[in-house]
Amino acid sequence: MKLPILNWLPNYRQEHATGDLGASIIVALLLIPQSLAYAQLAGLPALHGLYASIVPVLIYALLGSSMTQSVGPMAITSAMMAAALAPLSPNTTAHYIALASTLTLLSGVFMLGFGALKLGKLTRILSIPVIQGFSAGTALLIALSQTGPLLSIQWQGSTALNWLLNIPNAAQQLTLNSAGFGLIGVTLLALTGNPAIQLLTKLQLSLTHARLVSRILPITVLLLGAWVLKTGVIDNSTIHSIGSLPSSNFAFTTPNINIKDLALLWLPALLIGLAGFLQSITIAQTIASERKETIDTNQELIALGGSNIAAAFVGGVAVSGGFSRTAVNASSGARTPIAGVLTAGWMCIGVLFFADVIGLLPLPLLAATIILATTRMLNPQSFWIAWRIDQRDGAAWLLTFVAVLLIGPINGIAVGVGVSLLLFMLRSSKPHIAVIGRVPGSEHFRNALHFKVEMPSEILAIRIDESLYFGNCAQVIEQCQKHLLSHSQAKHLILVLSAVNSIDVSAIAALKEFRQRLETIGITLHLAEVKGPVHETLQHSDFIRELSSPIFLSTHAAVQTLSTKNEDFSI
Repeated sequence: MKLPILNWLPNYRQEHATGDLGASIIVALLLIPQSLAYAQLAGLPALHGLYASIVPVLIYALLGSSMTQSVGPMAITSAMMAAALAPLSPNTTAHYIALASTLTLLSGVFMLGFGALKLGKLTRILSIPVIQGFSAGTALLIALSQTGPLLSIQWQGSTALNWLLNIPNAAQQLTLNSAGFGLIGVTLLALTGNPAIQLLTKLQLSLTHARLVSRILPITVLLLGAWVLKTGVIDNSTIHSIGSLPSSNFAFTTPNINIKDLALLWLPALLIGLAGFLQSITIAQTIASERKETIDTNQELIALGGSNIAAAFVGGVAVSGGFSRTAVNASSGARTPIAGVLTAGWMCIGVLFFADVIGLLPLPLLAATIILATTRMLNPQSFWIAWRIDQRDGAAWLLTFVAVLLIGPINGIAVGVGVSLLLFMLRSSKPHIAVIGRVPGSEHFRNALHFKVEMPSEILAIRIDESLYFGNCAQVIEQCQKHLLSHSQAKHLILVLSAVNSIDVSAIAALKEFRQRLETIGITLHLAEVKGPVHETLQHSDFIRELSSPIFLSTHAAVQTLSTKNEDFSI
């Protein structure tokens, strides 16, 4: 097994330490409230979120290929865990925790296996619009799920329709104190972002220091809320905090391994692993590109798989690379995974020495933290961009978004996978076919619709701009036949396969039958510009031997060979 740490650790320098230390402190301040909140979102005790931000981070530092990836619980994967486990057991119970550990363990095993088999590229089976639609739909569901804790009321549901139907019951539970506390909290936390940075820069603070202060402010708001509840400044009878936390060391959990649970959890585990990997690799590759570094997708699968296997035994919360955390880690000066190790150290100190303080943090403010984090994923502009570029992509975005809202994130991402595959089938089943001719005075052949070209009247040359397989071969032949009808003098049909990267048995059989039909009406079929892999595939059949001429190296050579001497070129 490859250990990327052996590549960068021997070259670790003192100047790296300064950036890693500063970034670790900032990320820890961001990660503490997020970890607590995301664990509760997954239906697990809050402290388990801190556990998941310590041990898995150490595993990732050992196995990961990204220099800045920050691993821990994430909103999407936590919401998907809750959706998968809610029908099986009441949350926070021992059985629920064991099931969560099993789910996380399976997810880690899937990712580890995919990485070991070098299937990193195969996991990118979701198109960008589908990922965006899934993220937006899940973000909206997450925000809805946290509205109840924010307002200190019981407002629950698994789909958007459930939430809407439960509005009357939720409205009856509202009290001025609890609703006011949550709304003021979410407002203050919202102000700690860009508004705080803009205000601090107006007060002559440098942009770097303003950003640093803005990252410290959220934990300050949480501590202020804890003080308000502790001192009884307002009536806190309906406003709850995290509660007392165990003062002992890590509460190791044991996955609940049995055939029945494995049968129920393998598919959610696979989808959770896929969702976690996609968001991890996206941000990791983006930042690596900016820093002129490289990311090994297979190694990332192994690292995230190992991290989730570790997380399964220390609380059960699934982990992945986070958009906000990784971006903050990189922008705060992190140079190597040592920043993550130091972050884990700060988190460990928090668990061991500040459990009492953490237990005082108000649940409404943790809910506000989640709501603000997920609203950044609601990006309707991405839908309009997809729709303008290709309405099929826009429809895929919208279909995935609606599916997540109506049937939940687990089923929603399954729909997304199906939509991505359907889009591929639709595009490849209607390949672009171009009648081509020679640009006068050259050996170049171009689309006759877009260029002034010339061609002998007895020759029709058609370029196929898609690989040939069972799903599109009939469509290709049908279009060729239509073009032949409009070129009644054609005696030779040249199929130019310069854009064909692969061909399957069904396509070869269809071409053989097509050649035979053309022969009966006096038209000869020829091939030109066949790529090596396609040529190798064709050699395993007798199709090449049935052709009346060898495969031509270029379209120009084919036309020169087949054209009648002194024939005027026309199109």
